[in-house]
Amino acid sequence: MHIILGIVAFLGGIAIFIWRVRATAKAAKDIVEAADDIRAAARRFGHNRKTKINPLDAIEDSRVAAAAVMAAFARMDGDYTREQLVAIKDECQSVFGASEKEATEIAGQSRWLMEQSANLDEAIRKLSRILRRGLEAEEKKQFLSMVTRVASIEGDGMSEIQQQSLSQLSRQIV
Repeated sequence: MHIILGIVAFLGGIAIFIWRVRATAKAAKDIVEAADDIRAAARRFGHNRKTKINPLDAIEDSRVAAAAVMAAFARMDGDYTREQLVAIKDECQSVFGASEKEATEIAGQSRWLMEQSANLDEAIRKLSRILRRGLEAEEKKQFLSMVTRVASIEGDGMSEIQQQSLSQLSRQIV
């Protein structure tokens, strides 16, 4: 009987080891994918930086602008959390109808744009112009609820700064 228990314990140890190695490999893969997304976005906007154009002024796609605003709201309380980044990607996928690869690219690009912006309020103001032109009335309401969902992930809801910025954003995109 003790031999069977020893074999079961040994096999259990091997299973746990394999599970941990797979989890570590998945985490490493996620980190590499995030770095690739940022690198691709930086390469796309590299030309604009050389010509001294603000990357926010070069945005034409309202999906990227919307994701960048969500990233700005996520960044208002400090650095991004993993949950916020996943929520931005999920919102892009579900609301914009983007594929997973496309949603990951949009989320990475939006994160990169916000890292290039020193002033989040100014970035939101510039992006609101794109959204005002590119979204219909119903889409604007849906966009504001997307921003609220992403901003509410960290903590017990939106902070006072986020609430003020959201009310300002809603006035700007009308």
